[in-house]
Amino acid sequence: MTRRKEGLRERRRRETRQEIRAAALRLATEHGFDKVTVEMITTEADVSHRTFFNYFPNKEAAVVQAPPKLPDDEVEAFTAAGPAHPREVLAELTALLLRDMAEQPPQRDEFSATFSLAREYPPVLAALLASFGAFEQYLAETVATRTGERPQDESPRLIAALAMTALRTGMESWVADGPKEQDDSPMPHVERVMALLRSLLGS
Repeated sequence: MTRRKEGLRERRRRETRQEIRAAALRLATEHGFDKVTVEMITTEADVSHRTFFNYFPNKEAAVVQAPPKLPDDEVEAFTAAGPAHPREVLAELTALLLRDMAEQPPQRDEFSATFSLAREYPPVLAALLASFGAFEQYLAETVATRTGERPQDESPRLIAALAMTALRTGMESWVADGPKEQDDSPMPHVERVMALLRSLLGS
C-alpha cells in the first residue's frame, strides 16, 4: 500500500514539533529536567509560547516521543478486512506497526535521552507511560472497529496490549543495544520480538 504523500503544511508541523522536542531534550540532558522551563525551551527552539502550547501541553510531553497515529488509509484497510481469528488480527496489526516504523524510523539518540530522563525523573516516566497508554487505547479502538466489538471488550484490549508490549520491548532492546555504525534501525529488534510473540502464541 502506498502512503499518501505528506503535504507542505503537514511536513512543516511535523518539523516544528520535532524542533521543539529536540530543544527540550537537549536542555533536559544538559541542565536536568527539573531546571528546564517552557521559556527556556521556546528560546532554544526559537518559537513562541503559543506555538509551544499548540504542540505540547507541558514540558513533560515535549520530551516524550509518543508513537504517531497510523496513516488513515492504512487503518481503513485494516479495519475493512473485518472479523478474523484474534491471532490473525494481531499479526496484521503488528505488521501495520512495522510498516509505519519503516516509513517513519525513530531516532536512537532521542529515544535514549527520553528513556534516561524517565528513569531519573518521575514526571517524565509518568508522561511516557501515559503516552504509551493512550496509543494502546487507540490500537484497541482500531481493533474494535474491525471486529465489531467495543474498545473496552477483552479481545481488542488484549490484542492492543500484546502489540504495544512487543513494540515497546523491541524499542527498549534497540536503545539498550547501543548505536551501530550502519543501518541503525530498531526494525530488527522489533521484528524479533514480534516473531517471538507469534511463536509463543503458536501462530
